[in-house]
Amino acid sequence: MPDWERLVAERLAPGTLAPEVQREVVVEIAAHLDECHGELLQAGSADPEGQTLAQVADWSALCRNIRRSREDPMSFIRRVVMPGVAAVILALAAIRVWVYLLVAPEPCPASGALTCVAVKFSAHGPAYLPWLTTLLLAAAMAAGLARWMGARSAQRLLAAMLPVIYFAGETVVFAVLGGFFWRIPIYFVVIPAIVCAIGASPFLGDRHDPVNTRSVATHP
Repeated sequence: MPDWERLVAERLAPGTLAPEVQREVVVEIAAHLDECHGELLQAGSADPEGQTLAQVADWSALCRNIRRSREDPMSFIRRVVMPGVAAVILALAAIRVWVYLLVAPEPCPASGALTCVAVKFSAHGPAYLPWLTTLLLAAAMAAGLARWMGARSAQRLLAAMLPVIYFAGETVVFAVLGGFFWRIPIYFVVIPAIVCAIGASPFLGDRHDPVNTRSVATHP
């Protein structure tokens, strides 16, 4: 008699489902396949195991469908939005910190008052490159937190990209209100997007040992 739980666990892509969900899914699918296999044996099938497995034409599609059916909005908020918002806050705080440390304040040109200072944060200023470094770390933090919360690879990347989405929104608003400057999207959307993708890249894969994954998945 085939070990249906082992066969199902081998075909379900590791990391696409949370461990507790994967255990439940493996048991449910294995029970269904075992029932079908028994019916085929009774019917005198020449290859009952092959016919039983052939009922699932695309295991990847099955995983996607199961994952979507099990997800809820609060899960998305917890796994993606919260780590992404933390990265946005860190990116915005880093601007203030690096400007304070590296950019010399200037008197406001409108009044000339010494107590009123204007600070500048631009791609040509000394704070920009240190800020990109912080953005790299913020994206890595968001992707790492998202993976720890059980997010999929695409969701981890989305969490890491939330600072870029925020700055893209700001760029659109400033373009509407103050005029479009082609350098702004390049320095505050395109380059940060590349930096965030690099920061997230170490956390987009799944650290799974095939033996451990199999043992966990096949024993509820």
